[in-house]
Amino acid sequence: MALREKLGVTQADLGRLIGFSRNYISLVEGGREPAHRFIKALELLEQRPMPTSEHSATVREDPLAGTPRGLIKARRMELGMTLEELARLTGYKKSALRNLEEGHTRGSEKQLRLLAIHLDLPLEELMGGSDYPSLSGAGHTFNADPRVETEPGITAKVIPLLSWAQAGTTQVWDDVYEHEGIVGFNVKDPKAIAIKIRGDSMEPQFPEGTIAIVYPSWEAKSGDLVIARQNDGTVMFKRLHVDGNQYTFISLNPIYPPLTVDKSKIEKVMPVGGTYRNQF
Repeated sequence: MALREKLGVTQADLGRLIGFSRNYISLVEGGREPAHRFIKALELLEQRPMPTSEHSATVREDPLAGTPRGLIKARRMELGMTLEELARLTGYKKSALRNLEEGHTRGSEKQLRLLAIHLDLPLEELMGGSDYPSLSGAGHTFNADPRVETEPGITAKVIPLLSWAQAGTTQVWDDVYEHEGIVGFNVKDPKAIAIKIRGDSMEPQFPEGTIAIVYPSWEAKSGDLVIARQNDGTVMFKRLHVDGNQYTFISLNPIYPPLTVDKSKIEKVMPVGGTYRNQF
């Protein structure tokens, strides 16, 4: 994007300046048709003085600025609306909305639809973005109390976020408590782990950066989404088909053909219990 290059800022920095998520800017730069409000925000930015380093530092002080949760809080304040008033409009508790704005929990689709209506915000912007709640230095990841408020029927727990290279390895359990954790919802495997997806083989449904919640204790079956690790250390995120002693790994992106290998060449196959597109 010409304006971003002119300013010399990253996608995340531009997002903070105009109130959009980094992921949305990435989609626009990749060819997605921009929303009218996005175009207007860029036009207004072009009319403003070049941000100074001092101003840029100020923008970065709020880690949620430009994220979906940051948009909710910014819009509420712009309308002069208190949390109590927003709670009455949406039917949600004030404490639940505060947790949402402060980054302690993620919103359900029903909740986000109501917020989009009452705050006059595009739903797609509230549902997207690199805004999944991350708890740095959580420690004692398994079954830790995430200290977030959830709606009835929804459970929350902190699970370890491992690197792509660690996916499927056996030694990670020796130091898993040292990893950064994220909040998972309705997680069914007590040893669940989170993996941030790399590559574009499962686009457009699962773009790079998608968080996959993996169930190492479960057996992978035909039709499952899986994280698989080959004996040579290659890690894949694919749809699995099992046929006797062979695995076939299927990509959603048509440019990647199916890969059929003998089971003996696969170190580990783990089913994916859920995914989050880096949203909150």
